[in-house]
Amino acid sequence: MSAALDTIVAPSKTAAGPERTLADLLAARGLEAANIVAIRNTLHADDISNDFRTLADVIDANALPMLDRMQDGPRIAHEALVLSFAALDDGHARLTGFRRFLMRREGIVPTDIVYDYDAAHLLHAFIARAHAPVFYDAFDEDGLSDLIGQLVVQWPQPVEQNIIAADDPGLLIVG
Repeated sequence: MSAALDTIVAPSKTAAGPERTLADLLAARGLEAANIVAIRNTLHADDISNDFRTLADVIDANALPMLDRMQDGPRIAHEALVLSFAALDDGHARLTGFRRFLMRREGIVPTDIVYDYDAAHLLHAFIARAHAPVFYDAFDEDGLSDLIGQLVVQWPQPVEQNIIAADDPGLLIVG
């Protein structure tokens, strides 16, 4: 990790000082955490296949940016700014993207998802299990690209709550 990133991500703590939150980091970058959503991506048990046994397999296939754009119901508002995280052990999550999500009309799947033959199983498994499949287009946003793949947060309990506001005080920077 670079020295500049160490200063931004892991400032020194005093014994009585609070831990640094994701909201603190976003504010330091001129972003309003209250206007941003954080999503913690996992591999749903029903989505496991020979090609995708773990979330690491999804990441290796470059299918994670697709996975978080498929939601069971309209769980993310149209035009929301979204911080995407990949689940790690011990409730940690690594930042994988900062994008704006645009909700699609019901039943309309983005062509990049439909024609991603390497990840077709994820799409079909999602549609089979979802009660109300919702899909999003996503566009990269500026301001955090240097932290993608580097920033690790502690996700608040319960970790099964995978979409939360980025200003949640339980989103603590751990690395």
